[in-house]
Amino acid sequence: MKKFLIILFLVIIFMGVYMFFINTTGFKIVEDAIAIQDLPESFEDFKIVQFSDFLIGSTKNVDDIENVVKEINSLEPDLIVFTGDLIASDYSVNEDEVTSLKKHLSSLDCTLYKYAIIGDNDAKNLDLYKEILNDSGFVLLDNQSTYIFYKDINPIKLTGITDISDIESALYMSDELSTVFNIVLTHQPDNIEQIANYDVDLVLAGHSLLGQVRIPFWGGVIKKDGARTYLDHHYTINDTQLYVSAGLGTDNNINIRAFNKPTINLYRLQK
Repeated sequence: MKKFLIILFLVIIFMGVYMFFINTTGFKIVEDAIAIQDLPESFEDFKIVQFSDFLIGSTKNVDDIENVVKEINSLEPDLIVFTGDLIASDYSVNEDEVTSLKKHLSSLDCTLYKYAIIGDNDAKNLDLYKEILNDSGFVLLDNQSTYIFYKDINPIKLTGITDISDIESALYMSDELSTVFNIVLTHQPDNIEQIANYDVDLVLAGHSLLGQVRIPFWGGVIKKDGARTYLDHHYTINDTQLYVSAGLGTDNNINIRAFNKPTINLYRLQK
């Protein structure tokens, strides 16, 4: 009896560790307050939701996106941004899956707009990615910028970086309005080293999965091109804040996450 209780206890401990620290299913909400000096009242408590690296065909499938959409909608965001890698590059979605993807992504709701950028996996099947985004109500920022107006005439500038060698072209806007805050979306977090040389206040990135396998008190251990340096959630470089999403899926080569639960990110702009 004593031996049985010990085995049962160990099984329970193992299951607990797996469910909370190693399991790739489910997700959590990570919320950050972004402090901005002289933030106009119109943008006080403005909510931006970021999701990233769904990587359908790894540990995620099309059906998993339904719960992600429900959770994002429950946060009542003002702006939604997707920072790349919707489908794993070596996975072929069928017509039914594409239809389902469009249906779920179309259901994402926010006060203003939904934006997306191109990840390295998306670039390998770019026409399909663009079709899904277009039919789902997303605006693709492919090395270009736009203004976000909310309640008054003081806009935020939002830029999507695809080609890191041509940042100036991506940031350029012919009218050059005075902006409250400048945000850049980039898939690879290591791009911050070039982006921080420009007038950018906030960078949102994905790609790294925060190292995918994280060791407590050590950090992420799996590095890849574009995510060899910035494997934690938050950095400040040259007065530019960088936030990196842990993403929702996994890389196909290593289909586990350890001490690194899949994540949806919520950012609140505050004075």
